Amino acid sequence: MVKAPAKPASVVGDVVRKTLNLPKTDFPMRANATVREPQLHARTVTELYATQEKERKGVAKTFYLHDGPPFANGSLHTGHFLNRVLKDIINRYKLQRGYYVHYVPGWDCHGLPIEIKALEKLKQPRDKLDPMDIRKHSRELALGAIESQKQDLMRWGILADWSGDKGTRYLTMDPEYEVKQYDVFKQMVKDGLIVQGYKPVYWSPSSGTALAESELEYQDDHVSSSAYVRFPVKHSPVALKAFPNITAVIWTTTPWTIPANRGLCVRSNLEYAIVEVAPGQHDLVALALVDSYAQTVLHQEHVKVVATVWGKDLTGGVFRHPLNGQDSIVLLGDHVTTDAGTGIVHTAPAHGQEDYFAWMAHHAQHHTDNSMTCLVDEKGCYTAEAGADLAGLFVQTHGTEKVLEQLTASNALVSVSNYTHRFPYDWRTKKPILLRATKQWFAKLDSLHALGHEALDNVNMHPKASRRRLEATLSSRSEWCISRQRAWGVPIPVFYEKDTMEPLLNDVTIAHVQKVMLENGGTDAWWSQPVSTLLAPEYDPAQYVKGTDTLDVWFDSGSSWNAVLPKGVQADIYLEGSDQHRGWFQSSLLTSLAVQRKAPYKNVITHGFILDERGQKMSKSLGNVLVPHDIIEGQPKKKIPPYGVDTLRYWVASTDYTSQVGIGPNTMIKISDHVRKVRNTARFLLANLNDFDPRIDSVAYSDMTSLDQYMLHVLHDLQAEITDGYETFAFNKVQQAIAHFIATDLSAFYMEACKDRLYCEAPADPFRRSAQTVLDVALETITKAIAPVVCHTAEDIRLHRLAQFTNAMLNDVPGSVFLEGWFEPKPEWRNDEVAAAWKVLRSLRLQVNRTVEQLREQGAIKTTMECNIDIYANGELADLLKQVNSRILEDMLMCSGVKLFDLDASAGETTTVMDKYPVRVVVRAAEGHKCPRCWKYALEVNETQETLCTRCATAVGCSSVHDLAD
Repeated sequence: MVKAPAKPASVVGDVVRKTLNLPKTDFPMRANATVREPQLHARTVTELYATQEKERKGVAKTFYLHDGPPFANGSLHTGHFLNRVLKDIINRYKLQRGYYVHYVPGWDCHGLPIEIKALEKLKQPRDKLDPMDIRKHSRELALGAIESQKQDLMRWGILADWSGDKGTRYLTMDPEYEVKQYDVFKQMVKDGLIVQGYKPVYWSPSSGTALAESELEYQDDHVSSSAYVRFPVKHSPVALKAFPNITAVIWTTTPWTIPANRGLCVRSNLEYAIVEVAPGQHDLVALALVDSYAQTVLHQEHVKVVATVWGKDLTGGVFRHPLNGQDSIVLLGDHVTTDAGTGIVHTAPAHGQEDYFAWMAHHAQHHTDNSMTCLVDEKGCYTAEAGADLAGLFVQTHGTEKVLEQLTASNALVSVSNYTHRFPYDWRTKKPILLRATKQWFAKLDSLHALGHEALDNVNMHPKASRRRLEATLSSRSEWCISRQRAWGVPIPVFYEKDTMEPLLNDVTIAHVQKVMLENGGTDAWWSQPVSTLLAPEYDPAQYVKGTDTLDVWFDSGSSWNAVLPKGVQADIYLEGSDQHRGWFQSSLLTSLAVQRKAPYKNVITHGFILDERGQKMSKSLGNVLVPHDIIEGQPKKKIPPYGVDTLRYWVASTDYTSQVGIGPNTMIKISDHVRKVRNTARFLLANLNDFDPRIDSVAYSDMTSLDQYMLHVLHDLQAEITDGYETFAFNKVQQAIAHFIATDLSAFYMEACKDRLYCEAPADPFRRSAQTVLDVALETITKAIAPVVCHTAEDIRLHRLAQFTNAMLNDVPGSVFLEGWFEPKPEWRNDEVAAAWKVLRSLRLQVNRTVEQLREQGAIKTTMECNIDIYANGELADLLKQVNSRILEDMLMCSGVKLFDLDASAGETTTVMDKYPVRVVVRAAEGHKCPRCWKYALEVNETQETLCTRCATAVGCSSVHDLAD
């Protein structure tokens, strides 16, 4: 092998170096994101939205991404960041595709959390305050939270009009929004979908209001008192006449509802056993549950079943309430099972929905009195009607204890124990709820089920599995309790006749209320204006009083499609967390079905929730909470460096957001490394394009080398893959495709293969310009591909690129990467023949690299430039190699020379089969000496390295390094 000669003198080296086309760019290696990103904010966010609105509104096709409103309370967290950046990625991509993007950020302003904060500030109980005081303070709190959250959203690079001008945002507490919401409500009233009813609803004692099912969360470790209670027979049905002392045994996990018992529910086709528990004493339980009842309740191994009877034969029977002696009638119900208990269900129609339906069905069939009384007040305490011993006791604690005590005293309690089970909680206060009968307003949903499923057939769901969840949620609800007993909300515009309390609610009265509210600053008018002003002139105000209930906040936000989108327009996308299947997705669907008979959206995208790196939920007690501000701006106390917003945005795009998403310090280190690689790649490309003006220097495809044509084929496929990723919302696949291209095709292959001609050819040599043409396409591809995600970085890359060949100052470069359009690949770039050839050539490169690496490990060579490569091949492989420019082969193999030989001439020598082709590779010492300029070995370079190789001599116009110095 050739021993490398001594290096030329430093002065000669400096002279030679000046003749090279060395990379040069002002694009910094480090992002300095906390400084640079705010500098790019106007161009990337505020000015950009205004520009696209000015240039494209009414001209380009409109893309509607309808924003699900965050709650105007508290600070935004990492889950909000995930949600808003996912939306922003889609909006920015659509902007690049030429759409006018209609995106109006919104806030959900009413509701309990804000009202509770207002009450804390006022330091008085709600019933002691004027509703207007509560509303005034609630509004102030909401506005403060909105302003704070808006600043975060702007820093996050969320594309929108943040001026605050009319129409640039929506607040559910704005008068214009509230009136639009009433339009939805009015139509539902007109169609008979809004009704008042006295029935059990989910009630939160901690909030003092009714709740919808969507406002519940379930805890699996709730502990209740589980009780078995005997009800003695009062009037036996024929089937039980022979057992005068029989008692029906019920099992309940809500003993506090026993005082409200009005019946015992059995299933008609279930067989019941008459069990002898003592001489002349019998218990009635389901036959299938006799053994478990005997063993776990009576603590007996065996009991005697003296007879059986079908549930249907128990109808007409009456049992005696164990505490007050009232009748407890036998009811039939399909909800009765043998999964647990006794097969006989204690029925308190004021405190259970299935109880209520069984009770109402029985009385409808027999035309009897279906009245019922709720013994629990809004605070969850027994009323006076429950009896002196119970009045004022909170039912779920002391009230339960007292009832069990009374049951024991009356000899009715068979057994009691603690029972851990799944139980509904108020999702805001995190406290248990109960069911209690109250007069509430309901939206009837039965008639919307079939229409809803038909509408969802035309909605794309991502991920596809989420469809089942939304459909199941839709099917499970027959009604929606829409009334709330709070001050901070949109009032239900109902009037009640003073004497009868009959409600007055129709489209005429609602329309008049809307008019009054528009003239008097919104829904505050319901409290500030008298009935004489609010009531339509067709009615006598002296006969009516105003209602005090407000609408469920899900009705507020669920009406946003009517307030924000143009009439009749379906949003292209609704995108929220997976919990919104039972929240905003559902309420929006229901209101839209009721009014416009179709879904309000074409696509529904859901994302998971944020966990830490160990898969645990974030909580302050665990110390694993990461907030966006700390990640973006840095938090020295937590040893978090300032990553900037683009790095955190890249984290969003790199995740499979359709499931739970993890984040933590180690995650951010990895993400930062990925972003740095993309940035360094862009910097390398910019540096090698510093003298390339694509308007005049680009090389035609037909004049390119086959390697450059191959790279355009790779870029063509990459652009298609990236486009598909954005179109299918698979943003992580986009990032994977870019990363793979940079690591495998660009950095490890093409950059190495074209570095020699980039640095050493004459600046304007077509051979060099061909490579620069490819690099320019590669940079444009990467820049446009990353723009929806790392928007500031992409904008900065574009500024530096245009400044290179327009000679403009950086900040004077006009336009934006988001307004330049998407990829425009030329048809000829897709070249399967060239791609197939280079697949083989890249395999050959790997084969040569393995051989060279073995020699390097043996110490025979230091670099591949010290080598010449002899390739022995025949047939198709030989033809392929002969078609490739020899310089391209040299550069691809990073050696000083390549020679091709017929494989037959090496008969008897060892060959390797590569991609079905037999080939033999021989690595030998390069001939000649090392050129001081390109470092390739050539015969024309003398031993003292004072002469240049022929290629370099042609490039610089002389053959001697001394002539260069002169």
